[in-house]
Amino acid sequence: MAFLLSERIERLDRSFLAVSEQRLLDVILAALPASVTPLRLTKIGVIGAVVAAAALVGCRWSSAWLPLFLSGIVLNWLGMALDGPLARRRNETDRRLDVIGQVNDLLSQVLLIVMFGASPFLSFQSALVILACYLLFSAYNYVRTIAHHARPMAYIGLGPSEFRILMAAWPFIAQATGVDEGLSRLDTAILILAAIGVAGLAIKALSDARQIAAEE
Repeated sequence: MAFLLSERIERLDRSFLAVSEQRLLDVILAALPASVTPLRLTKIGVIGAVVAAAALVGCRWSSAWLPLFLSGIVLNWLGMALDGPLARRRNETDRRLDVIGQVNDLLSQVLLIVMFGASPFLSFQSALVILACYLLFSAYNYVRTIAHHARPMAYIGLGPSEFRILMAAWPFIAQATGVDEGLSRLDTAILILAAIGVAGLAIKALSDARQIAAEE
């Protein structure tokens, strides 16, 4: 019964694209040459984040930077999504490299969120609110992984890949909806959504605490 409950919780915590993404990653991993190492992939992910961040700032003057932004997001996803699985596939797991990969992934997302505040697609205030929520969710994810002996969770079906897709799509959504003409309303909406998200995280934390207590 406990096994079935654990399996059900794991399915609920899985992101929307987890299964499809894993299939795609397996295909890419099988095609990677031996010269591509996990550390090199981590570096590619960091470079992608820097490129995307610079392109976001460039969009203040021209939307011609958007293709470079998308390219940076794709590079960031490829590097950060493949470095760990490649290391495990080749039995090259190293705790230090794993920590480096996790830290670089976190810093990459922080950089991109902050640079959205320097772009024409989001106010700096909204970027800071999103950053605070992202750091809060990330911190709880790490705590939960250690305390609950569970894989990192996806919040309401949103994992790192879904978050990157949202970031990649947002500039186009902002342009289509004329977000620069209604930033104050967007700020209010983001603040409300952030409050709802934090409340939901608190409920999730209480639920996880009860489950840990029941298992003990």
